[in-house]
Amino acid sequence: MTKDHSVFQEKSKKCERRESVGVSVRTRLEQVLRETFVLVLTPGLRLKAFIIFYLWITISAIYYGVSLNSYNLSANIYLYTFLGGLLEIPAYLLLWLANATLGRKKTFAILFLICGISISLLTILMLLFQKACVLLAAMTGSEAPGPV
Repeated sequence: MTKDHSVFQEKSKKCERRESVGVSVRTRLEQVLRETFVLVLTPGLRLKAFIIFYLWITISAIYYGVSLNSYNLSANIYLYTFLGGLLEIPAYLLLWLANATLGRKKTFAILFLICGISISLLTILMLLFQKACVLLAAMTGSEAPGPV
C-alpha cells in the first residue's frame, strides 16, 4: 500500500467518524462555527471572502436593476421578458464553453469587463439616443453577469 493511499484511507475514516449518526446537533454546530471563524480570522481568506461578497451584491444589483429597468421602454413587458429569456440560452452556453477553455477566474474577469462596459455604455446612450440603444445595452449588460 502506498503512502498516498494510506493518507486517503485515514482521511476517509475521519470523515466517516465526523459524519456518523451519533454526532449531536451541538457538536455539529460548534464544528460549523469553528470553520466559519477560520474564514473570518484568517486575513487572506477574510479579504477574498469580502471581495467575493461585495462582487456578488454588486452583480445582483446590476442584473436586477438593468433587467427591471428595460420594461420601462415599452408597454409590452412580455416581449422583453421573452427576449431576456432567449438571450440567457446562449449566455449560459458561452459560459459553459468559457469555463471549460479559459477557467473560472478568467471567465469571471471577462464577464465583469463586459458588464462594466455595457453599463457604462448604457449611461452614455441614455443621454444620447434613449430607447433603441438603451434596450440593446440593457440586454447585453444584464446577460453578462447573469450566468455568474
